[in-house]
Formats: sequence, structure tokens, C-alpha cells
Amino acid sequence: MSTVETAPGQEVGPPTVDAVDAADAADPSVDGPADDAAPRPDAAFRRFRTEHHEALISVANWVRNIGAVIILFAAWQLWGTAIAQHHSQEALKRQFEAKVHAHHAPPGKISLLPATLQIPQPPDGQAMALIQIPAIGVDQYVVSGTDSSDLELGPGHYIGTAMPGQAGNVAIAGHRTTHGAPFNRLAELAVGDPIYLTDLAGQRLTYIVALPPFAVSPYNVSVLNYFGDSRLTLTTCNPEYSARQRLIVVAGFQSATLVKSAHGQVATDTGRPYRVRISGEAGWNTSLLPAMFLVAGLLVALGLTNRRWARMLGSEARWLILAPIWVAGLYLLFQVMTNFLPAAA
Repeated sequence: MSTVETAPGQEVGPPTVDAVDAADAADPSVDGPADDAAPRPDAAFRRFRTEHHEALISVANWVRNIGAVIILFAAWQLWGTAIAQHHSQEALKRQFEAKVHAHHAPPGKISLLPATLQIPQPPDGQAMALIQIPAIGVDQYVVSGTDSSDLELGPGHYIGTAMPGQAGNVAIAGHRTTHGAPFNRLAELAVGDPIYLTDLAGQRLTYIVALPPFAVSPYNVSVLNYFGDSRLTLTTCNPEYSARQRLIVVAGFQSATLVKSAHGQVATDTGRPYRVRISGEAGWNTSLLPAMFLVAGLLVALGLTNRRWARMLGSEARWLILAPIWVAGLYLLFQVMTNFLPAAA
């Protein structure tokens, strides 16, 4: 205990509260009051909290960006591909009209070429017919082949089946969704509806729907066989946005007799098979997986370095340089992803 010195004869009393408080404040060994404010977080804790916050923001940004890409891809599938297909149809119209003008047959009775005649197949993607279905508003130019790239342009003719203007089974596939969806309403056709097919000779051939649309397995191609009559077979995926089945429409050529005979000959696994080239219009194009992952990886790398590029280029140059790169990259990714999906879905 500390002592207090006084002058001789001066009475020493007990220490006052103020004196004790002053002594305690002067003595560093004495703890402060228990109700003092808690110490602030140290630098390590603040740094951890900052990094944790930035990580959450980064994850949220990536989730947002991926969601935006998915929405953009869906919009591209529904509207972007339709716009591209419309421009392709305009080009096919000019191409088809030029071919008809060069090979136009003299006016007279419409006749079909023999089913046994070997007719050269036009190159893939070339216009070879005009199909019109008034009941569902179809007015499309048909191209040769059913590859993904062919069906992006319009309905495609199954290579190996009868050619438009030839006796036999003329088979045509088309998209039910995306790329203009020319066969989207195929299921609405009814018996007796007319389908018009104009060939390269300029003949407007009339087919009559023989029976209600029906579905088969996508691996059952017997509906494309030769049944001994002249018919038109239209195919698309079923149901919409799926390649689980193939929807079929069969129409007989003009004569009511042929339409009736089609009823008894439409059963699958009958008829004589053509040497049909099936391009997988009802399946996934897995060969494009490496390309899809490569483009997606490049876009992810660009996203990870986007801030760095933005700082290097400046606020104005970043939009002039980075924006076109992003647009081109997303367009390429969407094209690859579209071709990866079932072609006629």
C-alpha cells in the first residue's frame, strides 16, 4: 500500500475515492474497468472477412452470367435461328426459281418419273423442291439432305428415297422447334388435307393426307420404305423439344385409290427398304462435344481475365475490343450447341 507523507502534526485520514481512482489510472498494472468497449478486429480478421465477401460476390457474378448465357441461348434457339432460317429461305427461293426456269417442263399432264429411274441427287443443302401445306401455313423450300446444317436451311429430303417428281416414297424431314420450325404444326394435319410439292421441272404435285399423324421410334425407318405406290412421308421429332419419337405424316399422290391403299401399307416394318442415308436428325451430335467444351473454355478464360483486359484497354477501348469478342464467342458457342442438339427437335 502506498503511503502519503504529511507535514508534522497534520492528521492523515483514509484515502478518498478520487485519490484511489487517480492512483489506479496512473498505475499501468491495474486492469481497466470491466465495461470498457471490446477491442476492434485485428488486420487478419478484417482481411479474411474482405476476401470472403469478395468470393461471395464473384460466385454470385458467375451464377448471374451463366444464367444470362442460358437465357440468351434460349432466345437464340427460338428467335435467332428463325431469323437465320428466313434469310436462308430467301436465298433458296432464288436458287430454286433459277433451276425451275432452266429445267421447266412443257405444259401438259402432270406425270411422275418411274420409281426405278436413277436420278442424281443434288449436293447437300441445295434447293430441290417447294412444299406447301395450306392447313398449317407451311411454305418452305426443301433442300437435299437431312444433316444438321441442311435442316438449318429448311426441310430436308432423305437421300435415297424417291426424288420429288418421281414415283415411290418421297420422304422429307423438318424441324418442329427452332430454325423457323417449319413442321411445328404437323400433328394438326387431318385426313384429306392437301400437300403441294413443286419439283425442279415446275410441276405442282398434289398429295392428300391419308391418315392421322402417328409416332414411331426414332430408330424405326421402315416408314421411309418403298410400298409400291406414290406417297409423300413427312417426319419430325415428337414431342416438341424432344427426340424421343418421330412423328409421321403419310400422304398419297393425287388419286383417291392410292390414298386408300396407303392405309393398308403404312404399317411399319413392311415395304422394300431404300438405301436411305440417315444423318441422325433425331439424335445428339456427340462429335461436337470437344468443340463445344473448347469454345466454352475460351469464354471462361476470357471471363476470368476480363477485368485485367478492361484495366489495360481503358473504359472506351474495352467496349470497342472486348464487346465484339464476347459477341463472336457467344455466337460461335450457340452455333455449336445448336448443332449438338437433336437436329429436328
